[in-house]
Formats: sequence, C-alpha cells, structure tokens
Amino acid sequence: MRASIFGVAIAALLLTCVVAAETADPGFTAVPIAQSVTVLQGYECNIAASAGDDGIVLVDTCGAKVADKLLVAAQRLSARPLRFVINTHAHGDHSGGDAVLQKHAPVIAHHTVRKRMAAGNEVTGDKPSSPEALPVITFDGEVILHLNEEEIRLLTLPPGHTDGDVVVFFKNANVVCVGDVFMPPAASFGDRWYGGGALRLIDSLEFLLPQIPEGAKIVPGHGKISTRADIVRGLEVLKRMKAVVESAVRAGKTLPQLTAERPFDQWRGSVPAWSSSDKSLDGWVKNFYREISPQPD
Repeated sequence: MRASIFGVAIAALLLTCVVAAETADPGFTAVPIAQSVTVLQGYECNIAASAGDDGIVLVDTCGAKVADKLLVAAQRLSARPLRFVINTHAHGDHSGGDAVLQKHAPVIAHHTVRKRMAAGNEVTGDKPSSPEALPVITFDGEVILHLNEEEIRLLTLPPGHTDGDVVVFFKNANVVCVGDVFMPPAASFGDRWYGGGALRLIDSLEFLLPQIPEGAKIVPGHGKISTRADIVRGLEVLKRMKAVVESAVRAGKTLPQLTAERPFDQWRGSVPAWSSSDKSLDGWVKNFYREISPQPD
C-alpha cells in the first residue's frame, strides 16, 4: 500500500523546514496580532502565542529541529514562564518540538494526538514519538484556559484534516488558530492516514464556521494570516471539487478517465503552492474519487 501524494507533501514540507533551519537561519519573527496574541513566524510555521502577566501559551511547536529557537523566541515575548503548549493535531510540523517545549510546560492535545504520536505511522514513515514528547494533558470536547486576561477555548473538531484536530479561540483578541483544517489561499486536505478525509474535512469546516466570529483574525498552521471569508472560500472550493467527482461517478467515469480530463486544474490557485503541481492535483482527484466511489488501492 502506497502513501498518498499528501503524505509525500507533508514530508516535503518538513524537509523544507529542516533545510531552512540549516542553511539560512532568520529565526522566528514576532508579528503582533491583537491584545496578548502574537504569531511567531518562521520555518514554514505559524506559532500563535499569548504572552502576559500570567505567562506564555503556545499553539503548536513546529519541527524538532527548530524547537530550541521557538523556545527562545517565545521567551522574548514575556519574562513570565511558559505555562501551556497546545497541539492542533499530530503531524510532526505541529508537534515535532513537543519534547523540548514540554520540559518547560505541559502539552495539551486531543486524545488521538497522543495515541498517534505514540504509535507512529508506518505508511507515512513517521516514527513513534519519545515518551517525553507525548502530550500529558489530553481531552475531547472543549477546554477553556483563563490566562493573560484572555479566554482561550480549545475546541475539538469532527475528523477532517486528521482525527485529532483542535481549534484554539482567543475570545477577547478575536483570533482563531485553525491548524491545518484551512490552508491559504483556500483549501486544505484530509489526511486519511491520520483519520481524516476530503469529505470529512467538508463536514468539519461546516461545523467550525458558525463558531468563528465576524472580523476574526485566522491563524493557519502555515501561510498568511487570513479571514473568515478565506475559510468560507476554501469550503466552497472543496464542495465544488466534490460535486465534480460526484457527477463523474454518476456518469460512470473511471478514475483514469476523470483524471485525464484534469478537472481540478481550475483550482490550482486555490490549493497550497506545494500541492499545485499536475501530479498533486491528480492526488486531490484520486482522494475525492476514492471516498465517493471506493476503489481498492
């Protein structure tokens, strides 16, 4: 059984982080967003931080190779200690720095994040995480932290990008950290090797959108700070992709026939740049087709 094109893409993204760290080291750049919330940007990662009199809360930890640099950047935001670290999901470019950061503060994540990190994934080549990297606080549903004059709400989403997606709402700052359920410029993907899926991601976004306030600043795991309207557009793109494949299946088209028509080329500018090649777009078609008209691998 072969890893999907998206598994390969994640590995490529992680490699990009490592190469950037080793060849040109600009470090993390602190970008103030609103009130106590700053985004630390670097190594292809967006790490949201709430810093104030009560200490520092981080959302995600980027990759293991840059964890020490992330810690230094976070400590520049406040003389107060690191209090909590939150994982939005289990992928290594969001949880890879957990072992380093958890020496200073507990990591919080969904139950399945700890399980997937502990088990690793043979298909994607992800090795089991060390015991010290595993989140020590896990939950399902929601958790609210009250720190830095902020209400920080951790909300479990239905399986979408993965089966452990958590979105973090900074209520007073009106900032929402969405991990990888949304990727600029519009559409993310569902990783079936981590319990997600294309159709599941549509359902997950439909669950999430009504809970995002108007005017909220959206912090995706990668890429530019976005808006609620950007997520709306991403959901619409995914729905239109789904409709195209459903129509093809109803017409009796095989996957090779549909792929040859290049139906997703129209959305090349709506998916992340690293996932916009002809081969990658073929992967998007295959994933939708697989879920709508299941075929053996």
